[in-house]
Amino acid sequence: MRQIDSAHSVWLFDEERMVYQRLPRGSDVSVPSLASDWDTYYALELDDESGTFTVALNDARTRLIRATRIEVASDVDTTELSLTPVDVPPTEGD
Repeated sequence: MRQIDSAHSVWLFDEERMVYQRLPRGSDVSVPSLASDWDTYYALELDDESGTFTVALNDARTRLIRATRIEVASDVDTTELSLTPVDVPPTEGD
């Protein structure tokens, strides 16, 4: 289990089951949670230089949540990005 603290949340990542939950800061993380309290994620990327981390919410990585770890001061804590896939022209034979 990986715990990451951001300015407003405590993020828990079960890296074995690829599920996460986001709790308000100050929550007791030792209290067991229901299976329905967890959401699937597809990747977790940590950027040590900027202090941010990005959670991919779908396999295509077009839905992302980006937040800043508490050790790094930031005016913006968490943002969700929705990316539109770029149209790729068909290749010969398609």
